[in-house]
Amino acid sequence: MTARRSWSKVAVQWRNWPVLVKIGAVLVVPVIGAMTLGTLRVQADLDLADSYAEVERLAQLREELVPTLGLLQGERNLAMESDDEEYRAQWARTDTLMETVDWMVGNTPDLGPVATAGYDNLKRAMGALPGLRQQVLAGTDTEVVRSGYAILTQAMLDFDRSLVSKFPDEELTGSSTALFDLQVAREQVSFQQSLVLEGVRRGELTGPERERLIESDVRLADVIADMRSVAPPQLWQQYLDTVAGSDVTQRQEFVRQARAEPPPRRPGVRATLPFNAADWTRTSDQTTALMTFVLKAVATELRDGATRLQDETSTRAGFQSVLLLAMVLLAAGIGGVVGRYLLRSLRSLRNAALDVASTKLPSAVSDIRAGRPAKIDPMPVNTTEEFGQLARAFDTVQNQAVRSAEEEAELRGNLRNIFVNLSRRSQGLVERQLRLMEQLEQKENDPDQLANLFKLDHLATRMRRNNENLVVLSGAELGRRFTEHVPLADVLRAAVSEVEHYERASVRSVPRVDVLGYAAGDLVRSVAELVENATAFSPPDSQVIIQTSIRDDRSVLIEIIDDGIGMGDAELADANARVAAGGGVDVPVSRQMGLFVVGSLATRHGIRVLLARRDNGEDGLVASVVVPPELITGMAPAQSGPAQPAQPGAAEETMVFEPQPAAPDEGSLSGRLSSVGISVKLPDLPRASSPASILFRSHRPVIEQDPEPVAAQPQQQPQQDEFAWLGGPGGGSSSAPAKHAAQPSVPAQARPTTPPPPQKEGELPKRVPKAQLFVTPMGPEGTGPPGNGKRGAVPARGPGNAERARGFLSSFQAGIRQSTTEEQGEEQT
Repeated sequence: MTARRSWSKVAVQWRNWPVLVKIGAVLVVPVIGAMTLGTLRVQADLDLADSYAEVERLAQLREELVPTLGLLQGERNLAMESDDEEYRAQWARTDTLMETVDWMVGNTPDLGPVATAGYDNLKRAMGALPGLRQQVLAGTDTEVVRSGYAILTQAMLDFDRSLVSKFPDEELTGSSTALFDLQVAREQVSFQQSLVLEGVRRGELTGPERERLIESDVRLADVIADMRSVAPPQLWQQYLDTVAGSDVTQRQEFVRQARAEPPPRRPGVRATLPFNAADWTRTSDQTTALMTFVLKAVATELRDGATRLQDETSTRAGFQSVLLLAMVLLAAGIGGVVGRYLLRSLRSLRNAALDVASTKLPSAVSDIRAGRPAKIDPMPVNTTEEFGQLARAFDTVQNQAVRSAEEEAELRGNLRNIFVNLSRRSQGLVERQLRLMEQLEQKENDPDQLANLFKLDHLATRMRRNNENLVVLSGAELGRRFTEHVPLADVLRAAVSEVEHYERASVRSVPRVDVLGYAAGDLVRSVAELVENATAFSPPDSQVIIQTSIRDDRSVLIEIIDDGIGMGDAELADANARVAAGGGVDVPVSRQMGLFVVGSLATRHGIRVLLARRDNGEDGLVASVVVPPELITGMAPAQSGPAQPAQPGAAEETMVFEPQPAAPDEGSLSGRLSSVGISVKLPDLPRASSPASILFRSHRPVIEQDPEPVAAQPQQQPQQDEFAWLGGPGGGSSSAPAKHAAQPSVPAQARPTTPPPPQKEGELPKRVPKAQLFVTPMGPEGTGPPGNGKRGAVPARGPGNAERARGFLSSFQAGIRQSTTEEQGEEQT
């Protein structure tokens, strides 16, 4: 009793049935109906209907053969006469019907091998027809003509016979065979007409002609007998009623007379047959026409029978299909409730899974990265069958995903801290290395060794940029920042100086504008990465062009143009997508770290970067950097709009940095760039002087003329915090600028300027320690010379005093680097 109650409870609670039972309950009726009706009849009837459609096309083809063969037989009879004009008209009608037959054969999909061979034989025989017609016109012997047309008619009859077997249905087999037999009978009548007509003209038949006539008459009787045995009763009766009459009877009498032996005649008397050519032609044509009428009726009946059978089978298949559809609808009604529940469960699981994937899980990951607790609600399916188990599996998966996200966030944080710590340590070592190289440069007198030191200095600068890139990849902020506006020319020079193949970079037409200090360092790094890529993927002997212009919206466009190998469409789109993504949280592959860094730095300041192919189909790429107007200052009103090209013959103001040894205490960016030898062409535009532009002073081309004396003018020295960004090409110190500004500088004694000692041709000048250092003594408060409370004024210097300025900046920068290294050491500790 308990077991029975348990089974009934399970049967009633169908919502907890296993999934296989639910599917079986839904599919059992349609499956049984499909197996019963579909397997037994539907497919068979459909196939049979298709076969009847094929039979109908074959019946149409045979229906077209009836007049074609008749025209060919008529052409043979006309060939026995002398009317060439009527003969030509007849063969034109024959050719037209033969083209129709050829078209119908081409549109019949499957004739079978026997029928195909028969039609190929007919085509070969028809190929000889034009030559045979020319022989007729040339008056060839009638026996040759009759034999040639016999070959053609026999080939067409053979093709028709090969189609008889394509009508397997018992309702069509008799009509199909009777049609062929009647075709043969008409051919025998036509052959006898041409044979006897020649004998009538001659007056008698020859012995061989009489024998062929007898054979033909016997064959005619045989095929008529065969037709009677296979033709349907109504068809045979139609033949008896149609092929009858005085002309038919008279023709048969003419054939009997022609078959008889001619009576003996006296010498010199011309033999004659007991009938004339006109009566023979009239009776033969009438008999042939009556047989053709019956042939057309039989062919039409054959085609209509095939169409009727096709319609019947199609109707039967349609009825069975409707019955099958009714069974399927019944099955759908039975399984409607079950299917509705299945769909509702599946829909709930799907919506919940999509909500977790698109909203809840990303929100939980964001909470985990923000340090907040994260929790995802379970799936809204609470049944105990398979769908409920699937929901619980989803809950397990999403809980595991949350735990994995927590572990990944912790791992990312640890890795980020490790990368930042390693980068800071490496930066401290690089700064110490730079300071040591500065000391070695100040003490070195050998030109070759000094050049090697300059190379090491440049390598150390690139190492520092790589360390800063590691910080960017870690998602941390860079410590070194500029505190003052930086001329755009200095930004481009600093970027080029951090590139390995700096000598291949050519900076052209830089507008006289400044970049805001907080964005200048990141712009330097971005341009340096792009220039580095341009030099790395272009021929070693090619130049990388850096050109700059001011756009209509007062933004600055920087273009880096190379002659490299370029990129494909997919690679170019992927690279632009990575740059536009702004870094993200994914760690880039090693070959794409530069694009990752550029995208991260550009996103911080709203800078747009785009990679594109060069115009005019040239090799290489163009990297366009658009600096928004919010980051540009110091732009004169006349500079807005696109940069204007220099007029021919006008002198360009050029910032020239010739390779030469640095001052004894020279280790700053200006000294290194001076050794690099980068030239930047600037347009001759007015601008206000910037305190930060003392890093790279501009010089006009030297005019070969007597210089006029220039009186020394007082010039106020900039404040010390105006140079806090001089920590190198990438930016200033790693701590706040005000901290460095608060540290007093160590006053240095002014030194007289002494001319360099003479050197040999091709030799670098000797370096004298502290020879170019010039610092005005400071007062007790560190604000100017003693006694006046202001900074000491320095005399205005022309282009020849650049070394003195670099010496001053080098000493100042050495103090900044020392404080930066100490702060980084504290962070590492």
